[in-house]
Amino acid sequence: MIKVIKKIFIFLVIVTVGALGTLWLLTRNKTFQNGEDEIGNTSGNIYNGGLFSEQDGMIYFSNANDKGSLYRTDANLVNFEKLHEDKAVFINVDENYIYYVRANNTRANNSRNALMYNNTGMYRINQNGSGLKAISYNPGAYLSLKGNHIYYQKYDVDNGLLLYQNTIDLSKEKLLLKDSVIPTAVMNGKLYFAGYSNNHNLNAIDLSSYNAKMILEGSFLYPIFHNGYLYYINIEDNYKIYRSNTDGSDPELLVDDRCSTYNITNSGKYLYYQIDNGESNRISRLNLETLESETLLEGNYKQIHVTSNYVFFKDFEDTTTFVILADGLTKVGTFNPPNLSVVEEK
Repeated sequence: MIKVIKKIFIFLVIVTVGALGTLWLLTRNKTFQNGEDEIGNTSGNIYNGGLFSEQDGMIYFSNANDKGSLYRTDANLVNFEKLHEDKAVFINVDENYIYYVRANNTRANNSRNALMYNNTGMYRINQNGSGLKAISYNPGAYLSLKGNHIYYQKYDVDNGLLLYQNTIDLSKEKLLLKDSVIPTAVMNGKLYFAGYSNNHNLNAIDLSSYNAKMILEGSFLYPIFHNGYLYYINIEDNYKIYRSNTDGSDPELLVDDRCSTYNITNSGKYLYYQIDNGESNRISRLNLETLESETLLEGNYKQIHVTSNYVFFKDFEDTTTFVILADGLTKVGTFNPPNLSVVEEK
């Protein structure tokens, strides 16, 4: 009886291993598809460098304490994991993959940097940090994911940065526009962007015909569609922050001062912004319900990122990353993740 049970056990193990091996062979080169509403990161985060992205309760980020390497942490900012050595910017995450721009060429005094295969480019990896695949070896910027497509600027040696579209399996790259515009949002089959070289109008590319046309005439910088509003910096009005209805009607001045960047919390309650008027530079937030503003810190700050629970931003000298509860009190702390490379070396 024992010998029979042993043979059955060995048979089951062989069948299981064979099934798992077959499954691995069938899926190792398969790209898992997204729902059409999947968003890899918010427009506001992409405008600010895409250094933080959130998916399924995990925060993926570029760890400034480890030369920008790709990390992730939980919603409580307690447990940290290093995913890849690359300095990652413009991070996008869906349910299966991470997409990012490799920026190893911007690392200062990094001896490892010279040994890396390629210092720039755009890549896709699995969420555990394995299976690295190149989207492009060319330098790129403003990578954004919506549904089963990614949009990005890619550098061409003769023409500079151009706007491209690709499928998430990286098989169907298409030139969309010969201009270095930032892909803002994809809605209702259209890709919206603010003009760059010829105008600052709000424009859109129809993703079925690939024809571009003006949607709203104006002077838009960093437009964000959020909760039924269109937010933007008005270049012609000294870089002040406005919002209007999505059709451009009823424009409303929100920040009556020159601003360099901004972002909006996921709840839509607060607008965080950096004032750069040269006299009283500061980072502040505006309650979008009461329109009351609060100063968080005096000085020069940049790269404002939002997740469900937090807002992260940096000082202008890149020495400190700050964190504040997105919709909480104005108590600013420091975000100081561990450098796991040091732990590995020890």
